Amino acid sequence: MSAGKEANAVGAIKRTLQNRKGDTFVFILILVFFILTLAVILIEYFRMESLYQQVEYVLQRGVNSAVEYAMKDEYRRDGYALMDTEVAKETLYDYLYESMELDSGLNKYAGDEWVYELKIENLHATESPPRLTLDGAIRTHSIFAFLPGEIELPFSISSVNTQITEGGSQ
Repeated sequence: MSAGKEANAVGAIKRTLQNRKGDTFVFILILVFFILTLAVILIEYFRMESLYQQVEYVLQRGVNSAVEYAMKDEYRRDGYALMDTEVAKETLYDYLYESMELDSGLNKYAGDEWVYELKIENLHATESPPRLTLDGAIRTHSIFAFLPGEIELPFSISSVNTQITEGGSQ
């Protein structure tokens, strides 16, 4: 923007603010509306981001612990890394119900208020290499009544237990 155009824009704003017809009040109301709208959008974005990170972190812990718990220790001595896939899946669901305090429909409540639903689309486990992958989405809603609808935040979480045969201290 050139200096002449900037001076014209500043001059137009000064004339609007000095106008005695009431245009200033309308201008200020519109400005406040836009600032409040931007603030609400930013608050909601950071709330959703925080919720997503918290759930993803707890799910990663659950997947990691399920893989570790389901490892077949009797094969580790021989240098094989094998996992009982059914035990891993059962352990993960136990974690979801007990540690994350989800109900049978995988819903999370804070007191009596619904917070989110965990939608599991795919739970894939392999025996060798020991891997557990959880794909799904977190379904939630806005805390602001004027932002209707539900929001889905997809995730994909995986844990692999690898056998290290070289390196380390000897």
